[in-house]
Amino acid sequence: MSGNVDEILRVLRRIERSVESGRHFPIIGPVKGELLFTVTMLTQPKRVLELGTGIGYSCLQIARALHDGARIVTVERRQEHAAEAYRNFREAGIIDSVQIVVGDAESYVSETREEFDMIFLDIEKSAYLRLLSPLVARLRERGVLVADNVMWPELDLFRKAITHHPQLLSAIVEIGDGMSISVKRG
Repeated sequence: MSGNVDEILRVLRRIERSVESGRHFPIIGPVKGELLFTVTMLTQPKRVLELGTGIGYSCLQIARALHDGARIVTVERRQEHAAEAYRNFREAGIIDSVQIVVGDAESYVSETREEFDMIFLDIEKSAYLRLLSPLVARLRERGVLVADNVMWPELDLFRKAITHHPQLLSAIVEIGDGMSISVKRG
């Protein structure tokens, strides 16, 4: 991926320091960030979809594992967050590899016909279950769906759906408030 890994890490550490020093903005943090980075390294996706850009922290974790030519589409409904993410991506040197879509994630998923090798889901938890089937349809064979916060009580039905889905092999990783990793069967 365009961008120097050292530049990406510098931006990640700056974001972490700002949150640690009192900024109230949810990020997945360094432990889950390393898990997301590792999953990305293992799968080497060429096309990634991220739902819930925030200020770009998770996208930066994904980007540092990608090879040149890989692309990320990231969807954020709040313009001010997308603008800050844009600045972070530019500073990290990855802006040419990232397409930021400002809008509703569910609308984007329903309108796109593009297929992705990896999808990272971190939006309103009430949308997870509704988006599961459309997201599986957008995943390529052997593609990976990673979802954050899956141990939240309101995601009980989502956890059951991914673990019993006929097209997915899923694992729940109980770090923090949980992440799920699901692979679309080949």
